[in-house]
Amino acid sequence: MSSRLPALILAGTLGSSTACIADDFNLTIYRQYSSDQCTSGYLAVNGTIQAYTLERPWAGNAPLISSIPPGTYGGILRYDHTDQWRIELTGVPGRTNVQIHTGNTPDDTEGCIIVGKQLGDDLCSIKPGTSQPAYQDLKNAFYGTPNPVSTPDKNISVTVDGN
Repeated sequence: MSSRLPALILAGTLGSSTACIADDFNLTIYRQYSSDQCTSGYLAVNGTIQAYTLERPWAGNAPLISSIPPGTYGGILRYDHTDQWRIELTGVPGRTNVQIHTGNTPDDTEGCIIVGKQLGDDLCSIKPGTSQPAYQDLKNAFYGTPNPVSTPDKNISVTVDGN
């Protein structure tokens, strides 16, 4: 595994997609960095890079303290958190409640996936102020608008690539 994210990704500004309407909603997490502190990479929505990702380090898939194993998982929407919208992965072996949400450090997650517009220089943090905009862009990409009035009938899949 690479110790640094690709220069193109680091140098560029991650996009804001509000017109990513498709029959299915396919997320791909490309893990690029792994240490005993974290796992980080980037997330593509239907092939378009959308955000950086941050997870806990690999710890044998232990619930609450480990990143999840690579694979392809289903996704469902949850509306029961204070943010009123989350994607929860289904079919993760030995795990439940693995979600994509906001945060800044691996301590902000219990085995979930955090998104942000910028990683910290340590590659193990999301720069403050960039998680919520990335999360909103992900939501906008799903609905195709920042102000949805209904939930589209889309299949959600999440592919986790890399260790």
